[in-house]
Amino acid sequence: MPRQRIHYSREVYAIPVDFPERLKRFQRESGYSWSEIARRLGTYRHTVWRWSEGRTRPNYQHRRALLELAESMGLGHIFTG
Repeated sequence: MPRQRIHYSREVYAIPVDFPERLKRFQRESGYSWSEIARRLGTYRHTVWRWSEGRTRPNYQHRRALLELAESMGLGHIFTG
């Protein structure tokens, strides 16, 4: 059986240096728990917590989903600008 090829995105996107602070602000202003944010983004709570601590950064898909979630709540300004 041949191996499945994995295609990685080569898109480059900038993550603000203060992304962890912005994520924490979004969490406070949205009223969502880390678990709820993770569920809505399709990832694990621990992953979102690591983003908030600056230990890792979200990939393009998660960052896009987070921006769409924030915009749907009228909080998109937190991540843009």
